[in-house]
Amino acid sequence: MLKTNNPKMMKKENKDFVLWELFFKKIVQNIDSFVIVTDSPGKIVFTNKKFNKFFDFKEKELKQEIWKTIVPDKKFKEIHQVFLDIKKKKIVAKFISPVKKADNSLDHFSWLTIPLKKDRKMYYFFIGKKSNHKNGHKIKVHRLKTKELVNVYKEFIDHIFSASMISEPGTASHAARVMQFAVELGKRFNLKKQELENLKAAALLHDLGKLVVDEEILFKKGKLNKKEFEEIKKHPFWAAEVVKMVYFLYDVVPIMSSHHEYYNGKGYPLAMDGDKIPLESRILSVADIYEALIADRPYRKGYSVKKAIAIMEQEKGVKLDPEITDVFLTMVRKGEIKP
Repeated sequence: MLKTNNPKMMKKENKDFVLWELFFKKIVQNIDSFVIVTDSPGKIVFTNKKFNKFFDFKEKELKQEIWKTIVPDKKFKEIHQVFLDIKKKKIVAKFISPVKKADNSLDHFSWLTIPLKKDRKMYYFFIGKKSNHKNGHKIKVHRLKTKELVNVYKEFIDHIFSASMISEPGTASHAARVMQFAVELGKRFNLKKQELENLKAAALLHDLGKLVVDEEILFKKGKLNKKEFEEIKKHPFWAAEVVKMVYFLYDVVPIMSSHHEYYNGKGYPLAMDGDKIPLESRILSVADIYEALIADRPYRKGYSVKKAIAIMEQEKGVKLDPEITDVFLTMVRKGEIKP
């Protein structure tokens, strides 16, 4: 990346760097599938650990046109056409192709292709796994239909979350418990099936942005100073920016980015108040705060359920939606929410 002294350009470079570090090096690197990411012209820009270990190619060998290294020469034209079709239509698609390792031995892989958008640039995310099925003489693209996309949506969330569990286990385990609380609470407010799926995804991914926060700040055993707190406050933005790259997760973005808005309008990043905050975000906020209170933190032991309830009662109408909080605390008192 070119260096510049222009403040606006430097800010843009920093944003790109953080997205790259978070999405690729800290998350995609740990996905338990074979992953290739290409730029729009088709050059490989990233391969993850599992891919590198299986194919055993050197980095220089991979930085060339898509598939040229790992596909048998006789099939390259077909794969190239597949890539052009996917690029033209910008679709989520599947196809099966033969692949070759560094020793020229062959396997067949099933690939899931997801277009990514970062600013005005398009990238292509290929998730592969070994397949026992051979696709005959012709490599064909199967465009996923709406019903099939539902499963891809869930699988992709699980991929990212599982990878984040490796990158930062504490943050991910917090997110898993928040998700359980939030989904149970969402059901009480009659959220529809897809709304619950969006809430689940937002809960699992809401703290992704913390993966780029300095660990000395994130795990500080003491009160944060103003500068450190300002750094922490950026995490909803970074998380939303990463998720925004995947078009079928767009509905999750506003839920994630608003989970630190306060009911009284004094939260961040936009200082929204009351019902202007999405319902799912208000639900997520209640679940998030409760889990944070009862869990051990770097600077204190977790509070008792009784103490956590008392604190949340005080936050009604301040940080938390009063109605949602009342419903949730009733569930806690009845034992429907387990600590």
